[in-house]
Parts: sequence; C-alpha cells; structure tokens
Amino acid sequence: MRTSTWLRLVAGVLILISGVLHLFAGISETGSSTFALNVGFGVLYLITGVGLFIGMRIFYYFGVIFPLSGGIIGTYQYVTSPSIDVLVAVTIDVVVILCSAYLLASQ
Repeated sequence: MRTSTWLRLVAGVLILISGVLHLFAGISETGSSTFALNVGFGVLYLITGVGLFIGMRIFYYFGVIFPLSGGIIGTYQYVTSPSIDVLVAVTIDVVVILCSAYLLASQ
C-alpha cells in the first residue's frame, strides 16, 4: 500500500472516531454552551473523515483547517481544566493535521 493511501486512511479513521466522540460529548452536555461547539465539530469532522476516504484534495485542506481550529480550542480547554478525553482529542487532531499536511505536500 502506498504511503499516501495509508496516511489518508489513518487520518480518515481517526477524524471519524473523533467526530463520533465529539457528537457523544455534545449530546451528553445538552443545555451547556459546549453543546453547539461539540456537535458542530463532530459534524465537520465526520464530513472531513468521509471526504478523506474519498480522497478529494479539498478534504486534505479540511483535514488541516478543522482539526487545527479544534486543537487550538482543545489545548486552551486542557490548560484551563486538564482532562484525559480532551488530551486524546487534541492528540488525534495533531495526527490528522500532520497526515493531511503530508498529503497536501505530496501532490
């Protein structure tokens, strides 16, 4: 399997997992201010994950932009109130960003 295909699949699976986790986190916190943020990122991550499986170049950009935004927010959230689930989400974001950036650079 080519490196670019492998990285595309890894990034797609990770961002899909993160999208599902964001949706569950959003649903479990209904009525709070983080509900819309979690559900919004969950939907964006799921769309990006499906797009990474398809392999269209625009989704490589989405794979950098959306996780970068989520990672910045997650890093701030982790600094203000440390939590293992936020740390895992930020770690997934970093891996997806690196994979997507490599895919962009290799084309």
